[in-house]
Amino acid sequence: MDKVKTILAIESSCDESAVALASFSRAEGFKLIGHQISSQIDVHRLYGGVVPEIASREHLKNLPIIIDQLCRDTQVDLKALDLIAVTRGPGLKGCLLIGLGVAQGLAAAIDKPVYGINHIEGHVLAPLMENPDLKFPFLELIVSGGHTELLLVRAVGDYQVLARTMDDAAGEAFDKSAHLLGFPYPGGAALAQLADTAVNRSFKLPKVMREHDDFSFSGLKTAIFQLVRKHQAVLDIDPSQRAEFCAAIQDAIIDTLLHKLQQALDRTGIKQIALSGGVAANKALRERIKKLREVESFFPSPIFCTDNAAMIAFVAAQRMLNDKLKQDSIEVLSRWPVEEVG
Repeated sequence: MDKVKTILAIESSCDESAVALASFSRAEGFKLIGHQISSQIDVHRLYGGVVPEIASREHLKNLPIIIDQLCRDTQVDLKALDLIAVTRGPGLKGCLLIGLGVAQGLAAAIDKPVYGINHIEGHVLAPLMENPDLKFPFLELIVSGGHTELLLVRAVGDYQVLARTMDDAAGEAFDKSAHLLGFPYPGGAALAQLADTAVNRSFKLPKVMREHDDFSFSGLKTAIFQLVRKHQAVLDIDPSQRAEFCAAIQDAIIDTLLHKLQQALDRTGIKQIALSGGVAANKALRERIKKLREVESFFPSPIFCTDNAAMIAFVAAQRMLNDKLKQDSIEVLSRWPVEEVG
């Protein structure tokens, strides 16, 4: 494919309304022209978590606005597009339907094709956008509020899941622990920030799921709840103890992730690691991964760790360049394992 193609991507799987414009060709590769993200955190903070119906309505309101703003900022005319890519799943069904509806409406207006993209594949390939030294095959640890998965990434569309969470995701463990300590929603990032200030480690939490192949954070959450209840009085009045408690939580979550990752490194012999998803922006996790011996680690910029449309555009481009982009009839999928994308 020698002709440069221009793509509009739309992401609406949860509570981030996001759009991106990019160009790509075999000769010039992938170039991000611009992107916009409209967060709904302030809206959902009132309820202590994402409310799917409200999230859908916010997408319906926000997507036309940010598409218009993106086109103005980049001076790209929608009529110049060659294709539109939209997140098909996994995610909240109502939110996905809004994104798909906007994509199909635009496609009908300019007579261009629409392609459905897997949200998790977006996270899988996101580190490749900015790291040309990252080569197939590599290990990928995806850690976010909704997903925790460890994959062997052999090529575009060739993914083997080595471990995934059996219950809560790592990001959800951060956020729910933060809620127990009184942090406002979503809380996980604030908990991690306070944890990084701790000088000592006076609290201990159990090491969980060492004997099982998959991740699980439910037992850790129970242990955190019990420890909070036991030390609630001192945590409410002593800032240093509160920071140390947050550090214990962060250390326990990261230890679980690193244990499974080290097992996969030993088993596969692969020497390159990529990290993605919202929790991939966590400073302590990045530093711990960088210290792993005899491996190279790669990370997206923080803006591309959270849900974004640039990664959706990148997946569509890579699939088209590898002759793997299919325009089937698009039906949104609330569950769509990345290993089934093909």
